[in-house]
This record gives sequence, structure tokens and C-alpha cells, in this order.
Amino acid sequence: MSNVKIIAVTGATGSQGGGVVNVMKNTPGWKVRAVTRNPESDAAKKLAADGSVEVVRADWDDEESLVKAFEGVAAVLAVTNWWESLFSGKSQWEAGDIEERHGMNLARAAARTPTLEHYLWSTQPSAKRQFPGKLETPHMDYKANVDARIKAELPDLARKTTYLYFGYYPQNMAYFPLIKPLEIPGSGQYIQVLATDPHAKVLLSGDMTVNPGIWVRQALATGAAAFGRYANVALERWSFQQMLDKWCEITGKRATLVPVSEATWTQLWGPAGTELAWQFKFGELCDPWAPGPDFISSEELGIDANEVVGFEGTIRGLATTGVFN
Repeated sequence: MSNVKIIAVTGATGSQGGGVVNVMKNTPGWKVRAVTRNPESDAAKKLAADGSVEVVRADWDDEESLVKAFEGVAAVLAVTNWWESLFSGKSQWEAGDIEERHGMNLARAAARTPTLEHYLWSTQPSAKRQFPGKLETPHMDYKANVDARIKAELPDLARKTTYLYFGYYPQNMAYFPLIKPLEIPGSGQYIQVLATDPHAKVLLSGDMTVNPGIWVRQALATGAAAFGRYANVALERWSFQQMLDKWCEITGKRATLVPVSEATWTQLWGPAGTELAWQFKFGELCDPWAPGPDFISSEELGIDANEVVGFEGTIRGLATTGVFN
């Protein structure tokens, strides 16, 4: 067991962290330590019952608890949850302040971990930085603030950090109220109401139960060549119309995409609608995930495209569960 390394996965009961746990627990040479705020939750108990995953408690607002949770680890996947703060009643910017604080607590705790070899930070490109004074996307902007602060305040940690860009989750069409197609009662017809151009393309991360773990595993295997670099956790870019058309093909349902204004979506969904409308506008103005000189490609990471589950595979898998019935 002395040759086995430990990866601490924060947010292990969520989408990104859960996908990493699923893959890394079966990766030779690695052991997973799931870090959660509530070890008594059903999701955490399910992880602990697995037998191959260690579950520990830490509070993202308590740096010392994170330092303790990271003791002896060789790698850390750091994930924050802006949406949780928004849905608890915070404004977009208040949720951002919380996210930045949590992100820096995670980074400082990792920087204080002498055994750490590789830090993986889940982040996003920033509309505010690319279009100053014209567009904000707090869900993305405050994560990017953490990137900049890691580089400026924690240079030793920055030298062993890989920055992961996650795109659009296909699971949104099953579970996220703002995104999933809604049935018009008694008609057999569905509508998907979105504040965006139906033909705007977005980065797709595919099956979140698998793909995050594939990228993390490969980044760890790549080692120093992945340090200081950004990776898109995705192999596809589809339009919203393409996604809905494929959803119809797989589910056998009829659906129409109905574009609406930001104001209408905000009226429907409140601040969450505003935020997503701004994110969609960001994607219409540019390709936020366009690879730059500091990116590492899926080929460089040794990603096997046949192992990655894309949009179609994700929706087909969800359809077998009956979630669209």
C-alpha cells in the first residue's frame, strides 16, 4: 500500500466530484478521499458504504478543516458551488464572493500540504475579463478570479496546477428546471424555453458520471506537462437546436425550442435566469473555451475518445432510466 497515492476529491457528492470518484476509485495506484461538508448525507453514506472510498468532513469556510482533510494527499480536485449560494437566496455577486472565498481557502489549504504533487482546479473563462464594462457572468467570473489569485499569491501551487474548464452538462435536459423540455399538458408536445440563439454552439462535457474522472486521471498521468495549463473537459461543441433535435430522436417526443429575451427569462426564473442568459450571451459573442497557448489538448492528455461518453450517449443512458417519461 506504500505506493498508493491519495487524491482528495472535494464536492465528491456532486456532479464533477462524483464523476472523478467513479473513475479514480478504480484507477490502479490511487485511493480516493471524498471530502464533503456533510458525511451524514445519503450521498456521502453511499460513498462510504462502497468500501473503496474514504469519506472525511471539511468546511469550505474553514481553511484548517481543509488542511486536515488534505493530509498526506498527492492530488486534490478542488470544486466550488456557486449555484448553491444563489439558490439559498444570495445575489449573483454575493454568491461569487462566497465562491472566491471558498476557492482561495481550498487553494491555500492545498498549498500548505507538503505531500501535494498535483492540484486540479475546476474553473471557467470570464466574460467580465474578456468584455470589461459590457458583460458579466458571476458564476464564471469569480472562478477566474481564483485562477488569477493562485498565480499571483500562491506561485508554488500554480506551478503544479491544472485548470479544468467544464462545459454544458447534457444532464441539464433531465434535471435542471431552467433547461429541461417541458410538456404542454394534454398535447404530447414539449417546449424548451431558452434565452439564446438556437444555433449558438456551446462546449459539451458529456456524461458527468464518467468524463470528469477521465480528464483528472489523464491529467495526473500526464504530470508536469499539464502543470500551469488549461484543459477543456469536452470533445464536442453543439448548438442548442442540435441538442434538442437529438433529444427528440432518442426519446421519440416532439419538441420545439422557443427563444426568449433575457428579461422574459429573468421574469420566469429570477436571478438564475439572468445568470444563464448572460452566460449564453457570452457564448454568442465569442467561443469562451477557444484553446489558447496555455491549453493542453485532449490528445496531449492521452484521452481515448472511445472512452468518453458524449451528448448522445448521455441522453440515451438517461432515457433508459425513464427520467424523460
